[in-house]
Amino acid sequence: MDGHPLSPGGNTLVILDACVLLPSRLSDVLFDLMLEGLFFAYWTNEVEAEFLRNWPRVHTGAASSGPRRLKAFQHATGDGYLISGHDAPAFRARVPARVHPNDRHLVAAALVLRHGLNEEDNPVRHKVMIVSDNTRHLAMSDTRQLGVDVSKAGAFLDRIYQHAPARTRQALAKSLVDLKNPPNLRAELVAALRLHGAIASANGLEAATL
Repeated sequence: MDGHPLSPGGNTLVILDACVLLPSRLSDVLFDLMLEGLFFAYWTNEVEAEFLRNWPRVHTGAASSGPRRLKAFQHATGDGYLISGHDAPAFRARVPARVHPNDRHLVAAALVLRHGLNEEDNPVRHKVMIVSDNTRHLAMSDTRQLGVDVSKAGAFLDRIYQHAPARTRQALAKSLVDLKNPPNLRAELVAALRLHGAIASANGLEAATL
């Protein structure tokens, strides 16, 4: 294993927004990439509340399964997924003014992670990111000046694929093994990747022999 490909020699710490956890195929891929060791995943209490609140609206045919899905996310990440302390004034005050009020917790949580890296021997080796499809609410340029990258899910997946194509294909193969229904899952997964803007990943999956 060559570690986290987006931060060679260091760790990639990624805060996942509720909007990228809600689509089932997208979150399947994100967590299989995480389990492949390509990044570490985190989120906040606010993300969990938003996820549970919106699950019945997004998944009308399985409205009651949101808590079970969230439990699966928690189990996959182990004990360290939930960020705390981001409500502290020291972090909230540094969130750029242009960040939408509903998303300020994401940037504050990223600053908690960034602060924790200051104790590392070489913090510049590590990367802190927010993956959200509501990037317009996150003042990308202002947030980047704080040492936090903001990326849409598709662009994030494609960056990982471009840096570690073999490991990405291995993670996608696991998705296809784990998700046995419907029978034409590979085509559905390719379509889902394209829908979320992960064009390079979709093309790689379509062309690969898994």
